[in-house]
Amino acid sequence: MNHTIIMPIIMFIFFTFALWYTAYRLHAHFKSIPFWKLQITTIVGTIGSLLLSAITMNFSNPFAGFLSIIGGYTFLFFLYLFFSLAIVHIIRPFWKHSLLWSGVAALAIAFIAVFTGAVIASSFFVSETEIKISGLSKELTVMQISDVHIGHHRGRNYLAKIVNETNKRNPDLILITGDLVDVESSLRPGVLEPLSDFKAPVYFVEGNHEKHFGAERVLKLIGEHNVRILRNEVIETNGIQLIGLNYINIHRPDHDSVESLLKELPKKNNVPSILISHSPINIQHLYSAGIDLMLAGHLHGGQFFPLYPLSKLSFPYTRGLYQYNNTKVFVSSGAGTSFMICVRLGSLNEINLLRLLPDN
Repeated sequence: MNHTIIMPIIMFIFFTFALWYTAYRLHAHFKSIPFWKLQITTIVGTIGSLLLSAITMNFSNPFAGFLSIIGGYTFLFFLYLFFSLAIVHIIRPFWKHSLLWSGVAALAIAFIAVFTGAVIASSFFVSETEIKISGLSKELTVMQISDVHIGHHRGRNYLAKIVNETNKRNPDLILITGDLVDVESSLRPGVLEPLSDFKAPVYFVEGNHEKHFGAERVLKLIGEHNVRILRNEVIETNGIQLIGLNYINIHRPDHDSVESLLKELPKKNNVPSILISHSPINIQHLYSAGIDLMLAGHLHGGQFFPLYPLSKLSFPYTRGLYQYNNTKVFVSSGAGTSFMICVRLGSLNEINLLRLLPDN
């Protein structure tokens, strides 16, 4: 059975069990509350908050943004409540406190986890990595920016901070590897204006979120701010071949593949090749195509538990630097978080300063 079918089935079974178990354990801790009321609260709170965040992504007013944020936090609270109740249940034989107080502790753990994750997700840091590239004639400083997800959770001011921190490093190139925007509110007038303040050439490839509102519309708006959009094409700059690919959905077998696209593009064999693509897929085809380095994002470094182990099922390369034959792959954890949940636990928001060094 294909993993695209297996994963939804596993997720459905997990969430069905989680909803029942959460209500069951809450009733065990707070016996004065009827079980059916706890069931309704858990189901409405979890599914309702998820739907609320999904629905409000198509609205740009501040109230919709507020509802989206509350919905995301509420959904994650119930998810972590399930885990905290399970932990309390497991250690119950060794913890002699009353059921009431252990239930309060479980609620507190879930709240603290969401609050801590929200604080962590409110800022970013600059990660520095050295990468040796064969055939490179001089050192290049590249800033990779991925998965900012401008929208309800972060807007113009957050983008302006990213631009300012980037300019401080004086990069030779700025490469944005998709999912710059997130929801309709990110396309309001003025939100993307800080892009015009970059002091180095900027190149951009689309991510899956740019497609949510029509790629042509979004890319046109981004391109109005001195950003060069690369759409399945190759350019030469700073002694390298820069290859930009459109977003490819790994779960769409009818989609173009990295292999087929690279065969069609006019590349030179004696010039180092850097591929920028939103999703780190089809890695096995990069070496034969002469790609020295691939830069990608998409996975947010797992963003929060339990997404990291789940993302590893479909994407073996999830964050950081990897080597596949003679091709290097760098996957950014991203500068932002997905449209529904502005939380980081087990990962950090980052923009990536990459020092490309000659490996002669």
